[in-house]
Amino acid sequence: AKCAPPGGARAPVRSARGVIVKRLSTPARPLVRAARARVATTTTRATAADDAVAAVNQAKEAALSVLGTLPDAEAVASALEEARAKVDLGDVDVDAALASLRATLDALSIDAFSIDALSIDAAAQALDIDPMAAWRVESAVAAAAGDEPALAGAVAAAIVAGASLAIARVAGVSGDDDASTKSTHYDGETYDGLPTVYDIPAIREYWSERPLASARRAGGLVAKLSAWALSVLSDVASGKVETNSRKRAAAMRDLISEQGPAFVKVGQAIAIRPDLLPQAYLDELQKLLDQVAPFGGAEARSTIEASLGDGVTLDDVFEDAATAFAQPVAAASIGQVYKATLRPDAPGVDQSESDAWGRVVAVKVQRPDILGVVTLDLLVIRSLLEAAARIPTGNNALLQQVVQTAEGFIPVLDVAAERFMEELDYGLEANNASRFEADMARTEVVRGAVKVPHVFRGLSGRCVLTQEWVTGRKLTEITADPASGPVRAKLVQTLLNSYMVQFLDTGFLHADPHPGNFMLMPDGRLCILDYGMMTEISQDQRIAFIEYIAHLSAREYDKTLGDLVNLGFVPASLADDPANRAIVVPVLAETLETLYGSGGGITAKTD
Repeated sequence: AKCAPPGGARAPVRSARGVIVKRLSTPARPLVRAARARVATTTTRATAADDAVAAVNQAKEAALSVLGTLPDAEAVASALEEARAKVDLGDVDVDAALASLRATLDALSIDAFSIDALSIDAAAQALDIDPMAAWRVESAVAAAAGDEPALAGAVAAAIVAGASLAIARVAGVSGDDDASTKSTHYDGETYDGLPTVYDIPAIREYWSERPLASARRAGGLVAKLSAWALSVLSDVASGKVETNSRKRAAAMRDLISEQGPAFVKVGQAIAIRPDLLPQAYLDELQKLLDQVAPFGGAEARSTIEASLGDGVTLDDVFEDAATAFAQPVAAASIGQVYKATLRPDAPGVDQSESDAWGRVVAVKVQRPDILGVVTLDLLVIRSLLEAAARIPTGNNALLQQVVQTAEGFIPVLDVAAERFMEELDYGLEANNASRFEADMARTEVVRGAVKVPHVFRGLSGRCVLTQEWVTGRKLTEITADPASGPVRAKLVQTLLNSYMVQFLDTGFLHADPHPGNFMLMPDGRLCILDYGMMTEISQDQRIAFIEYIAHLSAREYDKTLGDLVNLGFVPASLADDPANRAIVVPVLAETLETLYGSGGGITAKTD
């Protein structure tokens, strides 16, 4: 009873069945009414989920054909601009703002989907909005309104507009000319109809044809994010931002970890950006872990058999097929790994291959439907950022900071998402591992010191990766006691040699060097695992890096500016402008001299 929200007019939980889409925004309602009229003549009452989805798609097409975009984001922005003007004058109707917020949270939109073909029970599942989260949002705004009415009113209005804009962008309609939100023809590779690369217009186009799934995901996340954001608002109103920063950062970490692999990956990317977040948030986001419960063995077996081709079964390939895939030896959000033994005459495997690398293998199987989950979540994240970046701010400092932060997050997301999408292609990882294996074998300084698990290409594809099984100890398992000193020294030397070879010779860099991806084998070799995230370093970049080290060693700090331009760390316009150069070079020289000029610890110097 203590955990239940209070009753009354301010408790959205009072209508749990009503937490379904009643309106995307006020301008959208005429569109939906027209859509229903158009659809009513062409569709009958749906009796199955597929019929309901088809009816929804018809409704959306009809709405678009009647009045164009849904909803009218410009009208929402104009209304918000008027509200912002009132905030600037100190004349804000907090009750009206709360009422508007309540209406949005209590029903984050159903007119777009409430056609005759959708039953009430089906519609009740349209959006995944937690009533408790909605109640916390409203309660936070109500509490803040007592101390900071103008600020509370502004944020309430911003949430209303932001929610509508975000859901509209996920749905593929925005009411503006932003090229990043437009549907375009996609000519790249697809898998079950989904783009396999990070192409936002193509991903948006795919999910715009599935509005129930996209609206449900976006609506639920908006409510949860709003609840967290308004707890920060209460800190601002009470002057406790610094006091509660660790608590709010931990809550943000927990919220991200609950949302799945795409959110975790983006959170990990942001965790190394002190220019975007305070230190408390960086510390908490660095604790994000990629841990989920394993999926079932039956699903794994089905995925593997599908990759083997027609007429080939698991029993044809693995001599322990009946038991090997009962439990994985490791599980993560993208996939999980099984240990199995190949038959001597396994199809897709040459006899010479099994003789050279053994018949005990690691079989990595991708989580079913992971591509759909990841693409939708990446779309939702970007749509939320786009919506936040477009909220009119007036002269409100808090909202200006929100907009600036959202604008800074978008390029970080794009870089992280592009790499993450590559990790979903095990075929690409197989190519990377084979290339890396050849690179290490042909380079004398690391030949025989670095082990790359061999890929059985005949048993690998987009969703399954089969590699030689390697035994050893993870680096995290090697203790720091004096007895292990020589072993640790040898490992450090091998790691440094390996990465210098990658960086300066081959130009093909293993870009995921955390301790879990390295093992010490019984014979002393270093085994490098996981080739889903690699990066190319061009010859010009390699030369530029060597020149940078040479200029740094010679203390020719003025020349290091050109090296940093060639490496892509500094824009060329900065070095080409004499006035800018006159300002930057002395500062750069002083910094580099402090860090590298006289030896000693960098940490001590910077402190």
